[in-house]
Amino acid sequence: MITNISYQYAAKNYSEYNKPSPSAPQSKNDKVGETVTYSKNSDEIVISNQRNTNAPIYTDRTSLNQSTTRQSDGTTFPIPSIIAKYEKYTKVIDEHYAKVNEENKKFNNPAQHIWDKYYNTKSPYYVKGLTQRERQICSEAEKRVLNGLPAAVNSYDPVIQKTFGGGIMNDAEWNDEVRNGINNSVNQLFEENGIIIPEGTDLQLRVDPYEYKIHVSGVDDALARQIEQVLNQGKNGKYLYEHLRWCNPAYNGYEQPKQYLYDTAYQGKAVMWHFVNDLTGFDMRKLENKDGIIYTPDGQNLWDVVTERYNELRANGEIDDLPMSSLYNDYKVFAKEGWDNEDERGLTIGYKDGSLYDIDTDYGYGSGQRTWLQNEKVRHNQYWENYRKEQERTLHKEKATSSTFEQWLGNQMNYTNEVLSEIKGNTYGKNGASLTQPDMSALQMLVNTLARRGRIIPLTNDILHLPQESVMQKRFDAKI
Repeated sequence: MITNISYQYAAKNYSEYNKPSPSAPQSKNDKVGETVTYSKNSDEIVISNQRNTNAPIYTDRTSLNQSTTRQSDGTTFPIPSIIAKYEKYTKVIDEHYAKVNEENKKFNNPAQHIWDKYYNTKSPYYVKGLTQRERQICSEAEKRVLNGLPAAVNSYDPVIQKTFGGGIMNDAEWNDEVRNGINNSVNQLFEENGIIIPEGTDLQLRVDPYEYKIHVSGVDDALARQIEQVLNQGKNGKYLYEHLRWCNPAYNGYEQPKQYLYDTAYQGKAVMWHFVNDLTGFDMRKLENKDGIIYTPDGQNLWDVVTERYNELRANGEIDDLPMSSLYNDYKVFAKEGWDNEDERGLTIGYKDGSLYDIDTDYGYGSGQRTWLQNEKVRHNQYWENYRKEQERTLHKEKATSSTFEQWLGNQMNYTNEVLSEIKGNTYGKNGASLTQPDMSALQMLVNTLARRGRIIPLTNDILHLPQESVMQKRFDAKI
């Protein structure tokens, strides 16, 4: 399959190639708890309880190193994707439930054992000290792993709570962690290459949305070219651009800087550029454009080349089915508009006195812009502190109250005893004739056979007291 992330985005949803900027400020009262579930395809991820934005559908589930160590292609900036923040949580969850799954499979009926652990208070394996929500999370996770699926990563999972002292970090905290990594990388690259930025100099780093090149201004041309050469290594430009998109203050409920409005306006054109460039290698901005038709250097219609290459990849199963007719309509619009005034497109971040800062906002991640972020962290920590207190109250309450299952079983037992007390050991058919009592030994053999074949599902250790002989086979109530 094509591994280029551009194909993956476009194949799933053309309009979601990049995270769209919000049209209006989002609420600051977003849910703190998050759940992330991976499908059998290790690259597919679904997030719930996120902000009301379109997160990428696919991401590379690779080892994410947020240090400034260079990757093989020279990249020194950390991976900025919000989805990447789940890596450390998935590692803990995967390791924990893999071990638990091995233990569960030692039982003849692993699924029943899982149920007993979390819902059967009479079972010797019953796990105490969990709320009903936690029991549901743990049992569902264990069942998923038993069935060959990855466990969901849930903020309220006791494994997450115990390991990290709270739930999954929110988006703002993750952006701050990524920003620190980028900042440290920039300073390290400057130091290693003997680049000295005069004190008080306001450096501007702009990343274009096409080739993801970092363009420098605020210093003389010679120094600017030197800085560009140092920073434009590997995927640094791409990672910086994506990071800036995630740092839009509007995602946290604050006013949106103008550069993000412009960024949204030309995202469609940028997506089309990447699509064509990925399939053909051509930069459509630099090709001959005659009356809305773009031609390759050898005179071919560019869209014909795109279509031919797409059909080849589709035939080999290397790319998903795309709405090519719709894409062609967009392509014609962009081709007719042309690519004038595209040189200044992109997102910009400032750098001053060793620190990166967000431009045109007081709600960023740079020096003097972090009051809102500190408040967000306090709110996040307070949420989990309140959650733990509520959890203790819930456990105390549930300990003093019968579980839902126990209440149901108690009602069933009372009803059964009431009926049996009226029957008084006599069983009659509809015509009033006394029925022949069953062969107890034969039924016992049947119970044993059904238990061995896994057709009997244990319910409780309690034995129903019937007028006739009562038999228990592996926690199965044999009503004999």
